[in-house]
Amino acid sequence: MSQRVNIQYSIEMDRLEETVKHLFNKVLKRIGSLNQSMGNIDSFLDIELVEEIHQARLELAQVDIQLSDIDKIIKGYLSFKLNSDEVADEQAEQTVTTEE
Repeated sequence: MSQRVNIQYSIEMDRLEETVKHLFNKVLKRIGSLNQSMGNIDSFLDIELVEEIHQARLELAQVDIQLSDIDKIIKGYLSFKLNSDEVADEQAEQTVTTEE
């Protein structure tokens, strides 16, 4: 398996859902391809199946990594949104307190 590196970049909020959808669709496509290739098994007791299983496990590991990336993006967004909502609530409370 090749080495991986974590990177960070920013995108505009209005493109976030589109980006996550694109990444998720790539995962679904990989899973579909894997499902298709695994459905063409002729014999269940030979070395070819062992190799198919090995390749499937490698592909599943890549799918897991991609799903983890998507998970982190969504959690980061939800954390940002929660913090933004809390700041807005605090500002609203301060405004009400100041007006009284």
